[in-house]
Amino acid sequence: MFLPEDAQIWFNVQVETLKRVHSSWVPDVPIELLTQARKLPLGRRWLAKRLSAVSPVLFGLPADLDSEALEKLKAASWIAPLVAEPMECALELGSLAMAPTLRTLVNRPEVVKIRGALGAERYARILASPVAPAQPPAVVNEPGELVDKLIRCGAAEFAGLADSLHPAWGESVRLTYDRSWWFNGWSPSLSAAAAESCLRVGVLH
Repeated sequence: MFLPEDAQIWFNVQVETLKRVHSSWVPDVPIELLTQARKLPLGRRWLAKRLSAVSPVLFGLPADLDSEALEKLKAASWIAPLVAEPMECALELGSLAMAPTLRTLVNRPEVVKIRGALGAERYARILASPVAPAQPPAVVNEPGELVDKLIRCGAAEFAGLADSLHPAWGESVRLTYDRSWWFNGWSPSLSAAAAESCLRVGVLH
């Protein structure tokens, strides 16, 4: 039998996810209605029911899990403030994963655009970072603007880290970004340890 505090940890993750779920996951819901639903308990319950098919772990019941799974969820609570800053996390992890590519940029307009998106401090930190992924992220070879690719790459890295902590956190992270970003199935290239260290330094500092 689970203690009330065990269930509360689980429901807190659900509630915070529902407050920021990206509108693309419920495309038939007008943005005004979605905004109101995020704010109210009844509206969040309605959203949870709508999203349970795509996020069955997150929107399942705590009683469906054993104590070990809930202990993992507790241990991963440090990620909660990070998930509330999805764009910062995507920029941080995307720039680290794509650091080898960023270091080779010589075209001034591209450099200016990337530096503007990342900010001077993050850009300098990434150029000086000794960490490099074991293999280049697949997103690098996708068509499109480099900044957009970097952000989508970072989102994939963030979801990979969250998955390693607990599948419910992985689903929470994915729901925070545009649904279309997950159709390509990009795989994380950073280790969980490297991703965690990067976020602790760049976002949680």
